[in-house]
Amino acid sequence: MIVYSEQELKHAAEFRNEIHKAALEKVRAVFPDADSVIDHYSVEAYFQEVWDYPGKWYTVVGTPQGAGSRKNLIETIVRDTLEHCRNTGKKAGIDPFYKLIAEYPDVVCDYCIVTKAEGAFPYCGVSSHRLALGRAALLLFDGGREWSYDLSRARSKKLKSKALFAPTDSDEWLNYRKAFLCPPYENTYTDADFERVNNVLFPGGTDGLEVYRWTTDWSEYFDDGNESLGALCLTVYDKSLDRFVVIMASATD
Repeated sequence: MIVYSEQELKHAAEFRNEIHKAALEKVRAVFPDADSVIDHYSVEAYFQEVWDYPGKWYTVVGTPQGAGSRKNLIETIVRDTLEHCRNTGKKAGIDPFYKLIAEYPDVVCDYCIVTKAEGAFPYCGVSSHRLALGRAALLLFDGGREWSYDLSRARSKKLKSKALFAPTDSDEWLNYRKAFLCPPYENTYTDADFERVNNVLFPGGTDGLEVYRWTTDWSEYFDDGNESLGALCLTVYDKSLDRFVVIMASATD
């Protein structure tokens, strides 16, 4: 059994605390009252024994064996902590995105951030996307009282993550940027506004996003757009925050 010095343990603890601090910042985007994270690795696991040719072992501090990169480790801790918060009934806070988007009253897009939906977590591919879409429909459509819907009719197609922010003229269908910037009734929003909104909506960047585009024949919400300038339904899984963002729009003149 390897015995580490107090200085080595201090160094490892400091490194681990930095990882925890970065993870907790992400967790608090969903659960503002969270005060700690779930890390299944002990302090000792943050040591690595490195063989330096031609013949000496060195002890270095780094991510635990099997944890992957620093980024991967932080994402794992965030997912484990968010799952713990959900399972213990911790109340999610109001996402700051909703305050920001209120500054853009002329946007035709409707948004729903889904952090808790029965069966959607832990994440398990497109079936989780469908469950998140169902949760968003329940909230955005007031349980069917405002717009009727039949989610069993919805079909999906996976998009490349970069397609989420494609230029307005890059698709025949109504894409997200076009829905935001070019609604039937003109607004004064610019690409800078679009980027500002999405930097808050997806604070972890685009690398960890998984995007599905859904058909728009499953709710009367989309009827006007389908008959006119286009309709849009997207679910976006954000791996860095282990949450879904649902984006819908129905554009008509």
